[in-house]
Amino acid sequence: MLRYEQPGISGQSVAFSPYFPDVLACVGGQHYGIAGQGQLSVLTRTPGGIVERNRLDWSDGLFDCTWSEENENHVVTAAGDGSLQLWDLGVTDRVPGPIKVFKGHGAEAVSVHWNQTRLDSTFLSGSWDHTIHLWNPAADVPVASFSEHLGLVYQVVWSPRKPGVFASVSGDGTLKVWDVRGGPHAQQTFRAHETEVLSCDWNKYNENIVVTSSVDRTIRGFDVRAGPGSAPLFVLQGHGYAVRRVKCSPHSENIIASCSYDLTTRLWDTSALPGREQVQVFKDHTEFVIGLDFNLHVPGELVDCAWDDSIVIRQV
Repeated sequence: MLRYEQPGISGQSVAFSPYFPDVLACVGGQHYGIAGQGQLSVLTRTPGGIVERNRLDWSDGLFDCTWSEENENHVVTAAGDGSLQLWDLGVTDRVPGPIKVFKGHGAEAVSVHWNQTRLDSTFLSGSWDHTIHLWNPAADVPVASFSEHLGLVYQVVWSPRKPGVFASVSGDGTLKVWDVRGGPHAQQTFRAHETEVLSCDWNKYNENIVVTSSVDRTIRGFDVRAGPGSAPLFVLQGHGYAVRRVKCSPHSENIIASCSYDLTTRLWDTSALPGREQVQVFKDHTEFVIGLDFNLHVPGELVDCAWDDSIVIRQV
């Protein structure tokens, strides 16, 4: 296990680079993101531990980040002032800020995700203003907007296998599946939980399965081919408080990771017998665990970040 401390910066989201196995980005903010500045930290694992490669500041808290699928030095972040920032890590030692700022949300931008199928050069953003925007980095305004959610949008995630398709979850309790080629209306809507849905992710091996997590402390799997009234494929229980983020493994169809306000990160195996799906519990943090990601290049490697100002990399 490797730990890295960021004094005064409460971690909100963390993402391994899709290009380099030892590089990751983490965003957070002062005072839990409620007030003060935000920070993007780009970290590199070395034989001597984790070292900071870049530290980039923004005037408001940063809540999410995503790596470009087209440029190894580009990272997009989402901020509490509703804006998105495109950073070029190759020039930021000479330029005191992002190379571009995107404005379009009327409230906190809390989720951002780059298109993974390379249908085109676009990324998505989700906001507490209840909307989702589709952006082209070359444009100043959204290419398209999606506004059917009735509550705060907590996460938007592109399908890794279906071009143009993405999922979103919201405080309205729903999971929605969209196709940007199908216009501004969701293709499907699932009443995923009775309480706020905080996170979602696509299974990397089964293009039809989306996993969600909620304030109700559960993790659920849904088959997007089923109707909106269909029951979940599985329900995972074990967390003591709201499950803030869920991630599907890029190396195994059955493995899921989650992190929670109960201060833990957990690993699940959906192929296990009912009641035995929880296979590991990690208690390495002293505050809410908010960010989570698998390393695409290193099987079994997981990183998380928490409000205790620390980032932990571990083998699972």
